[in-house]
Amino acid sequence: MARPLRVEFPGAVHLVTGKALPRRKLFRSEDEALALAARLADLVDAYGVRIHAYCLLPDHYHLLVETPRANLSQAIHRWNGFVSARRRGDGPVLRGRYRSVLVDPEEWLVPLSVHVHLNPVRKGLAAAAVAYGPSSAQAYGTGGPGSVTIDRVLALAGGREAYQTLLERETRRPSPPPWDRVWKQVVLGGEALRDRVRELVEGRDLREMVGFGRPDPVSDLNAVVGRVAEYTGLTPEQVVRGKYQRVLARKVALYLARRYTGLTLRDIGRAFGLDYTSVHMSVRRTEERRRRDPALDAMIRDLEAGFVAPQPEPDPPTPPRQRRPTRGARKKGDGGREQLTLF
Repeated sequence: MARPLRVEFPGAVHLVTGKALPRRKLFRSEDEALALAARLADLVDAYGVRIHAYCLLPDHYHLLVETPRANLSQAIHRWNGFVSARRRGDGPVLRGRYRSVLVDPEEWLVPLSVHVHLNPVRKGLAAAAVAYGPSSAQAYGTGGPGSVTIDRVLALAGGREAYQTLLERETRRPSPPPWDRVWKQVVLGGEALRDRVRELVEGRDLREMVGFGRPDPVSDLNAVVGRVAEYTGLTPEQVVRGKYQRVLARKVALYLARRYTGLTLRDIGRAFGLDYTSVHMSVRRTEERRRRDPALDAMIRDLEAGFVAPQPEPDPPTPPRQRRPTRGARKKGDGGREQLTLF
C-alpha cells in the first residue's frame, strides 16, 4: 500500500491533518476538546515545536507546525497518543497515518492559518472563527495561550487588525481550497522548496510513496489519444471506444496515458468509460505483452518518441572474460573423456 512521504529538515513548516475513524469522534464535549488542546503545550516544551495555528473538530484536527529540530514524526506520534488516550476504552480512534504537507511559510502561512481557523464555520459549528473554543483563532483575536506562536503569522499578514479583516473576508467569500496546488501530495510552495525536497529524497526508493509512483506528467490525455489515433489511422473517438479491431489502439492509449499524463487510474477510466480496476488490468497486461511481442514494443516505442526526448543508444555490453578452468573444475564425462566446467 502506498505511504505518504515524510520530508523533514530544521525550520520546516508542516500542515498536519489527522482524521477519526468513521462514526468515531476525537472528543465527546467541548470540555474534552479544550483539555486536549491544552496538551499542545507539552509538545512545545518537549519537542521545541512552534504551533502557528490549530483547530480540533469532532472528526479531524489540523495543526500548522514549525519544527526547528526536524522532529515532526516524534512530536505528532506523541500528539496522536494524547488523542487516542482520551478514548482508549472505546478502541482505535484515528484512521491510518496522519497527513503532512510541507509548506512555504512566506507564501502559505497566512492563508493556511485562515483556512484552519475557518473550519468550524464551514462545518456549521460556529458562527465565527473566534467563537469556536478548541481553536487558536481566539489567540489571534485577543491573545491567548502560550502554546500558540502568533507573531510570525501576524507579521506576514500586516498586523492583528489586517488578519481579522482577512478572516472576515474569507468568511463571507471563501477562497478555493489549496489542495489542488499541492505538488505530489507533499509540498505546497514554489520551485525553491520543491528543489530542496528533491535533494533531500535523492537516492531514496519512492515507488511506494504517494504521489511518487509515476514521473511528472509530460503530456495530456488528449495528446495521447490524438497521437495513437494518428498512428493507427483511426479517429480519437474510435480509439476511446475501442471496439472490435480497435481494441489494441485503446489498450495502447490507456498504457501511454498511465505512463505520461500523471492522471490517476480513476481519472483515466472516467475519460474512457471504464472503472479504475479495468484500467489497471489493461495497463498491466499491455506491459506484459510488450515484453513478449517485438511488434507491439516497436509500436509503443514509436509512439513514446513524441512524449520523451530521444535517449542516446547505450554502449554495447562488454563480453564477459573467459575464466581459466581451475584444477577442481575438471570432471569425467561420457566415454571417459575429460570435460571442462567453466562456471
